[in-house]
Amino acid sequence: MEITQLRYFQIVAEYQHISRAAEELNISQPALSTMISRLENELGVQLFDRQGRSIVLNKNGEFFLQRVNEILLALDDCKRELKDLAKQIDNSISIAVTSSQFLQGMHSFMDTHKDYKWNQRVAEVAEVKRLLNTGQCDFAVTSPGLYGSEYESTLLLRDTFKLAVHKDHPLAKKKSIRLEDALDERFIMLLQGLPFRLQTDAVFAELGVQPHYVIECDHLLRKELINANAGVTIASESASFRHLYSDDIVFLDIEGLQQTREIVLSYRKGHYLSRADREFKDYLINRFKKAIPLGQSDQQSSSYVPERNR
Repeated sequence: MEITQLRYFQIVAEYQHISRAAEELNISQPALSTMISRLENELGVQLFDRQGRSIVLNKNGEFFLQRVNEILLALDDCKRELKDLAKQIDNSISIAVTSSQFLQGMHSFMDTHKDYKWNQRVAEVAEVKRLLNTGQCDFAVTSPGLYGSEYESTLLLRDTFKLAVHKDHPLAKKKSIRLEDALDERFIMLLQGLPFRLQTDAVFAELGVQPHYVIECDHLLRKELINANAGVTIASESASFRHLYSDDIVFLDIEGLQQTREIVLSYRKGHYLSRADREFKDYLINRFKKAIPLGQSDQQSSSYVPERNR
């Protein structure tokens, strides 16, 4: 059994589709099918159930995939650690986020680490978890956070929700507002399904209100429209220090709202962190810590237990 076989199996198990996996691996479909068959013969069990042209990972395959992930992760970690021992500098950092906005301002770190190489992906929480578990990224910054025995997790920030309005909007004179009093405002919302949209929908549900949406869009268009005073939106307190909007935007407290959201830094427990990894991890923690005082962000280490689990 060779490492290449294990990596190929891992990709086939991810896609559960020979053609897509072969395209990803840049090999022919017959060659990949043959490799999987040889692996199954060597193990003496079927790893997939064949259903026409589709293949589905069975219980044997699920068990084997778990072990394969552990083996390949340990091998990758070993390579990184050996590089450090041999003083062969590894300046690559791979990070997955549920919102690219969590990394706004990181140019200050890049300016002082010009030789570092970056790979950043934006994905839903489930996909980010898969990228971590298969070793395709070193770190994750997500909201909601990733917790569990397999992760080291640090709460970067317990963020509060605000109503964001332009300074020329009549509401900008207020310090706080009840959302019930803003139902006639032109709300600019993110697309359904995006993590922050799910969280803002929960805000409206908690307060029992249904605002008037004029547009549902992506982050960039929402930012442009809010900066142009085309409407109002639900934003987070951290949006101000992350400079998501222009300095013309005012953030109002939302009265009666108890709900908050967590921004969490996670990586696999036991994962070897290179010097570059450790420096960037410390940078992220300190950046959020300085932006909002510790007492407000309630920043904690991996021993932190989320509110929902208390």
